Order: sequence, then C-alpha cells, then structure tokens
Amino acid sequence: MNTKTKILGIAPYEGMQVLMNQIALQRSDIDLMVVVGDLEAGSSLAQKYAEEDFDVIISRGGTAELIRQKSDLPVIEVAISVYDILRAIKLAENYTNKYALVGFPSITQEATYISSLLQYDIDIFTIHNEQEGIEVLSGLAQEGYQMVLCDMITNSLSQRFGLTSILITSGSESIQDAFNRAVQTVSDYKQYTLWTDFYKLILEENPAYIFVFNDNKEIIYFSKNYSFSKAVIEEMKRRIPELIPDVIKKYHQEDNGLILAVSGLCKRLGGKNHYVYYINPRKVPLALTKNGIRYIDKDEAFDKFFNSFYGIAHSSHSLEMSIDEYANASQPIMILGEGGTGKDQMARLIYAKSPLSNSPLAIIDCARITTKAWTFLTEHNNSPLSDTNTTIYIRSMEILSEDQFNELFSIIRDLNLYKRNRMIFTFSYGEDGNITPRCRHIINHYSCLTMHIPPLRNHLYEIPNLVSIYISTLNVQLAKEIIGVETKGLELLQNYDWPDNYNQFKRILNELVTVTTTPYIKTETVASVLRRERPQLLSVTRECPFDLTKTLEEINLEIIQRVMAEENGHQTAAANRLGISRSTLWRMLQKISGE
Repeated sequence: MNTKTKILGIAPYEGMQVLMNQIALQRSDIDLMVVVGDLEAGSSLAQKYAEEDFDVIISRGGTAELIRQKSDLPVIEVAISVYDILRAIKLAENYTNKYALVGFPSITQEATYISSLLQYDIDIFTIHNEQEGIEVLSGLAQEGYQMVLCDMITNSLSQRFGLTSILITSGSESIQDAFNRAVQTVSDYKQYTLWTDFYKLILEENPAYIFVFNDNKEIIYFSKNYSFSKAVIEEMKRRIPELIPDVIKKYHQEDNGLILAVSGLCKRLGGKNHYVYYINPRKVPLALTKNGIRYIDKDEAFDKFFNSFYGIAHSSHSLEMSIDEYANASQPIMILGEGGTGKDQMARLIYAKSPLSNSPLAIIDCARITTKAWTFLTEHNNSPLSDTNTTIYIRSMEILSEDQFNELFSIIRDLNLYKRNRMIFTFSYGEDGNITPRCRHIINHYSCLTMHIPPLRNHLYEIPNLVSIYISTLNVQLAKEIIGVETKGLELLQNYDWPDNYNQFKRILNELVTVTTTPYIKTETVASVLRRERPQLLSVTRECPFDLTKTLEEINLEIIQRVMAEENGHQTAAANRLGISRSTLWRMLQKISGE
C-alpha cells in the first residue's frame, strides 16, 4: 500500500489556495493542507504548522525563499512558467490605456523572450527588491501608466500609487509540477531508511574497492579508505545513466600512475536503483603504457562519434555494407581512406555497436608509441595483446620501422590474436592513392573486411546538408543564431576540392560561424577564408612571409605545409628537403589534419 505524501501549502494569495485544493482532489498520492500567507506572514504560518507531521512544504516566490531559510522541511517552489506569463499578457491585450510589466528577473526575462518571439510591444521593468519596486512604480505613475502586470509583491505595492494590476498567477500545470517534485523529493528522502538492508547486500568479501551511488549521484557507501583522485569519482558519476540492472559494464581509467579496471552495474533494493562500482587498480605503471596505448569504453566511443563532425558527415549509403553489418561481423576490419576522412571515428563506432562493446576498446597508436611502450606492448603479460574476447584497434602501422612491423605482424599471427579478439586496423592510402603493400599484406593474411571511406570531394552534393546541420550544432556550442550561408558562398564551398577532407571542412565551418555576426554567412567571408586555404595547400611559394606572432610549432607546421605543396604532396621528397625522417613528417601531418 502506497503512503501519501503529506504536503503543507503556503499560498501567497487565495486563488492559489483554491487551485491547489482543486488539483489535490484529483490525486491519490498526496495529503494536502493549504493556508494563505505572503512573505513574512507565510513564513510564520510554516513555523506554526512545523510540528504537525508534514513531509514537505510548497509555496511560491519570495515566500518560498523565506520559508526555506527557517524550516527544516524541504521546500518546493511553484515556478512561474512561460504559460503563466503569457496568460497575463493575453488578458492585457484589450486594455486600451498605458500599461507595463514589472517583476523580478524570473518573470521579466521570460516576458522579454515572449515579447520578442511574438512581437508584442510591452514595456518591461525589472526589479530586485521591494525598494526598487517602489521606485519603478512611482515613476510609472508619474509617466501616466495606469496598469501593471506583476507578481505578488509588486501587486501589493501598486495600490499605493493608484495603479491597477493584473497578478501573474500560477496555472494548474505549475501546481502539478510542484506536486510532482514534492512527491519525488519525499520519496528520495525515505530511501535512506533502507540502509540496513543495503549494507547486507554489498558487504561481501571482495578485494576490490566498492563505491555505491544513488539516483542523485551521491556516494552513499564506499567499502574502504581510498586515495583515488576526484576525477575517478566524477567519471563514475558521469557513467551512472548508462548502467543497466545486473549487466556488468567495464572501462579503464588512468589515475596516479596506475590503470584502474572499473566494473559497474545497477542493483535494485526497495524498488530503487543503486549504482555499484568495483575498482581494481592494475599493477602496471601508467608511465609504461600512456604513450600510444589507451583504453576507452562504449560510452566514450559513442560520445566521440556522435558529438563529432563525423557523426553527421558519414552515412551508411556511402559504404559497401551498413555499419551494423561491419560491427556484427567476426572478421578483422581494415578501414581505408585519405587523411581527414574520420577513420578513427569510424573504428570507434564499429566497436561501440559490436557484441564486444561491454569490454573496453584497446587503442594502439603506432605513430605515438615510445620505446618503453613498445616493450610493454610486445612483452608484458598485461599488454592489450594478451587480451581475449575484446576489441583491439591498431592505427598507423605504416609508420612503424620494418623490424617493428614484422614483429607486431608475427605476434598477431602466432598468438592467433585476430581469432581470439576483434581486430580493427586503419591505414591511409599511399602517395599514389593506392593501398600500400603493408596494408595489402594485412588484408590478405588476416582475411580482413575492408571499409573504404570516400573523400569529401566525392560527396560535394552533400555540402549544403552538412553545412546546415553543422551550423545548427555550432549555434548551440557558440551561442550563435546563424541561419545559413549565402547562395554564392555555398557554391564556393561546393566548388572547393577539400584536400584535407572533413577535418578541413569542419575547421573552416568553425571559423566562418565564429567570425560571422549576421544571420547569413556572407559570400565574401567564405571567399576570404578559402583564399587563405589555397596558398597553403596548392601554390605557396618560399617567398611568402611568416607570421612571427605565431608559436614556433605553428610556424613549423606552416613550413611543412608549404614544402608539401611545392613537392605536390610527396611525403618522401618533402621529408628529404626538411631533413627529417618520413615518420616524423607523418606525425606532423597528423597534427595538421587533426585526425
């Protein structure tokens, strides 16, 4: 049998008392008593009835705030909604004399938004205390205003100056919302009465560190003293919404020089969810593994993809198979494409949709791996190459020396790594635009499925759609209100060849949106940005001056871009001119493309 939530309502005006009683009669989950009192009078009434067995207090505005300061009970505030303000404005539409809307920011901000959206011509005045209200109302009376739309405090003050008032009242939806929040708040408080049974549930012998969170992401239990950083706790909180009852979810996290193996799941007790994490610190020092080797889980992989530009740029119709088909296949996968086409993002998405997604994804980045990390990778029993039934993603094997490539290839083959785990590889096309010999060797020996990601220039017809969708995303991120690109400017974007593909497209759209202050991105802005791109990528000469306000790294990257342009994109020739190894040049190009 459900217990009703006992609510004390303190209504600032009688109409709210009537409405609260009417709504309460329609609900079976609350027991309500309502009295009328505004500000100090309302606060006194709350203290008077505090000894009677109420669970929660509901009031509005300044009255709710005063009660909250003096009461031990939780106080739920009846919000003034957009609909409440709109109702008052509609009531005043037929009023022929001069009127204004006066209130605290919670009212006037919404009123300003409504007036702008619906093109209402309303004089709006914001106050922050009673004294400001007196000053504003006095001025309005002197200027010939005869009526105000207002909250309860301003409504009382308006009578001093002979002003008629329309009180912005709380509607039924606002009262219902307050009742719902009150019931939920009381229910959460009663959760703590189940702690005795809760301890019996989790106090089991376990060598791991145990943390338990409630629905409010509060730690309600931990098993032993710990020295983990705040980032570890915050990461567990962040992942709570993804935990499923009785399904173990694993991820790895770096902390204080160690790798933490974390397992989380949701357990139910007393009809409530509890989020339990077990942490086992791995004994492998992070210093041996952080360079070029890391772990992510399904949530991070999905987040990286769908919150990236590639989440809107790529679609299955441009691939030979659907993403789900690639993800559910058991064979190794080779992802091919030019720089900047999002091969990394596609690898993450395939993993996140695969049957092995509840285990972490091990990422081995051959372009960043150090000597110590290489030794750990190939010799240590905690290496990702020792895993079973997991997903291992190896990127940029083309950058390895001949000895390293042969060693890694032999380990994958001799340990049947590609049969014990799901393997994903990515390669960039060679300088001639074809598959490199190393890449072909891996494809043939491991019988890889191949995924060819087309360059942006093959999908120029999609640019208008990509522009619209990405501008919408940037509007949210940058607090912009840009509608689109002028027609001629859009044509310029479609006629550009995009040598660095989606990475370049994303960067340029970011710049265009950032510098634009008008509803549409102007054609001349697009032309100016693209003109800067073409010299860097197509026809830069040695005589071009450097911008000495840039950092040394930025100047070095600019030099590499110019030499690459002069050598028509041939990396070997460019590396020889620059006096660096081809692998060093490749790493620098990766920074430029941002892949």
